[in-house]
Amino acid sequence: MAKEILIIRLSSIGDVIHCTPVAGALKAAWPDCKITWLVGEVCADLIKDNPDIDHLMIWSRERFEKHLRAYEFTQAYSMWRRLQSELAVKTYDVVLDIHGLFLTGMIARQAKTSWRIGLQDARELNPLLMTETAKPLGNHIVERYLGVLSPLGITPVTRKMTLVVPAKAKQFAQSYLSREKVSAQDKLAIVVPGTTWPTKNWPPELFATTARMLAQDFKIMLCGGRGEVARGQEIAIKAGVPVINAIGATNLLEMAALLEQAAVVIAGDTGPLYMAAALETPTVAIFGPTNPATYTPPGNQNAFVVNECQCSFCHKTKCRIGTSACINSVRLEDVVAQVYQVVRKL
Repeated sequence: MAKEILIIRLSSIGDVIHCTPVAGALKAAWPDCKITWLVGEVCADLIKDNPDIDHLMIWSRERFEKHLRAYEFTQAYSMWRRLQSELAVKTYDVVLDIHGLFLTGMIARQAKTSWRIGLQDARELNPLLMTETAKPLGNHIVERYLGVLSPLGITPVTRKMTLVVPAKAKQFAQSYLSREKVSAQDKLAIVVPGTTWPTKNWPPELFATTARMLAQDFKIMLCGGRGEVARGQEIAIKAGVPVINAIGATNLLEMAALLEQAAVVIAGDTGPLYMAAALETPTVAIFGPTNPATYTPPGNQNAFVVNECQCSFCHKTKCRIGTSACINSVRLEDVVAQVYQVVRKL
């Protein structure tokens, strides 16, 4: 009988992409297994067309926690009961909690299974809610997540991340690029200037100067979410060269379709960076408080720029010394040089 497997990874964009090799390795080892993935609403589109995933279970941690913060306990309990009902539909041979929080551990406990595998270094007492924990296979984030397969006796043969762009999103990208007069002969450099952490954000004026330096050889496009509109407008104005500003104009899959068409993507440590890498678009990542050894996408077509400080790799959303020196001191000349380096490898 085919094994039934539940993967729990609710968010974020980058981490969901980093977890896709787990599903790929499971299917490579057990081709007839059935994989259900419990994912949040925001990230569901990223894996809905993934050929390794048989069923999506969508549940919003964000809405659940919002209800709790607002003391809306009836609504939160209703969401929890609906999730319990959905988990009760089938019995799982194993549950893999790759999110590693107390909440996801409690969710794993609701599933009908006798085998719950989590990460040995997970937070919030999560390991106490597992029946077994696993060590990372290496230092990179993908190898950390792939560690959950060791107790299953599975040795991954690939670390490849997967993102499938549907036809509708591809059509959007072609139409958008045509409207913006970007031809197949043009080299498109996409800049993603925002992240979810203030400490990861390279200054807008440095992005603007980078765009200006690249404009002689590339068409420049900005991409990002609606929360980054003001940052994008500032960069477009300061760049002093033609810039296609697509920030806030796409959904996730439409952005992915644009990233797929780029010659290079320049970004901080943020979800679209890993979307681009999964699509095998060359990337240049700008790192500050997070460690490039852990997060830089693998492969020669992916490069990073970092300027190590005494307090580098603190992994904090707020700079403890108030200067964000690590990210602010990354040199734009180094970023531009890496862009040309990865593009030459095409």
